[in-house]
Amino acid sequence: MYIDNTRARLFASVVWFVFLPSVLQITFAVEPPDACSLLSTQEIATALGVEVDAGTTIAPGACRWNGRAKWPGDDVAILRINFTTARSFEIGRTPLSGYTKTPESGIGDDAYSVDRGGHDPTLSIKKGSAVIIIFLDIPKASLEQIKDAERKVALKLAGKL
Repeated sequence: MYIDNTRARLFASVVWFVFLPSVLQITFAVEPPDACSLLSTQEIATALGVEVDAGTTIAPGACRWNGRAKWPGDDVAILRINFTTARSFEIGRTPLSGYTKTPESGIGDDAYSVDRGGHDPTLSIKKGSAVIIIFLDIPKASLEQIKDAERKVALKLAGKL
């Protein structure tokens, strides 16, 4: 019986790894766009109010921009843009204890922001079939300042989708 159970697990693992790439392609239907190419470094710097380095692809459909530090060890602003699925967008709306989820108007076809008790805000936008989550961290900035900068980035992105 042990051999049969081991064979079944091995078979299931092989099937999972063989078909996983196909499942991911079906989920996105095509490769997600290059998030780093959507906004220029200058557009990001203007929206954040700080100089930033060129965007770095951190995963397919995801880009990260880092603010430039004046001194080694300084905290810097960080912006991440991630393309995701329509299903993830809808799941993100689900009420969850400790999180505030607020509809945002005037951005794309649909948008909402999420924060964890006044911390770690994100902004999710949907325009056409594109869905993007924006994560922004600006040291020593208030929640409203971060949300305002996320909104500026979102409006720029929505205009290009």
